[in-house]
Amino acid sequence: MPKIDFERERIALDREITFFHFGRAQRKVRKCIRLAQKNQDFFFLNYFLAQDEILGENYLEAVTYLKKALILRKSDGCTYNDMALCFAELGQTSKALDLFNLGLAKDPDCASLYHNKGWLLNELELHREAILCFRKALELAPRRPESYYSLADSYLASGDPKQARTYFSKALSEVVQKCSYISRDIKMRLKSL
Repeated sequence: MPKIDFERERIALDREITFFHFGRAQRKVRKCIRLAQKNQDFFFLNYFLAQDEILGENYLEAVTYLKKALILRKSDGCTYNDMALCFAELGQTSKALDLFNLGLAKDPDCASLYHNKGWLLNELELHREAILCFRKALELAPRRPESYYSLADSYLASGDPKQARTYFSKALSEVVQKCSYISRDIKMRLKSL
């Protein structure tokens, strides 16, 4: 039976999605589903089945699998994070914020929860609160390009272009050679400052 480090695969999947490598993400998800079935790891089977639904933008179906995963691992921050993101995509921002907060209560060291709660707060134009979340995400996961980028975006929306430039520059240094699309976007945003 093949051995696989599902935690490492989950982190790698997050990177693929963050950098818009959806084809690679889909292949990774399908591989992990097969291996979770073979290993009878029902937590990760449900988790990766949910990821498959998320990639297909079937958010309600994804929530069904994520709920099953949480029954098996009640304080898994990544599962709360993904469920909150599903509800955000469905336009249920209050439910999403509740799930981010519940996830943070269960797993306060999950950088993704802080980052994505910050993303949602930014969407709700609560930029000062979002800044606190992105700073905490970076404290837990230094050099996280998406958190630098989002922090810069929050500072820009808050009327602080100097801080925005600082964090866009940090994001660019972390994303170079990883995603040309994001690199181009950051360079254009820096030019406009």
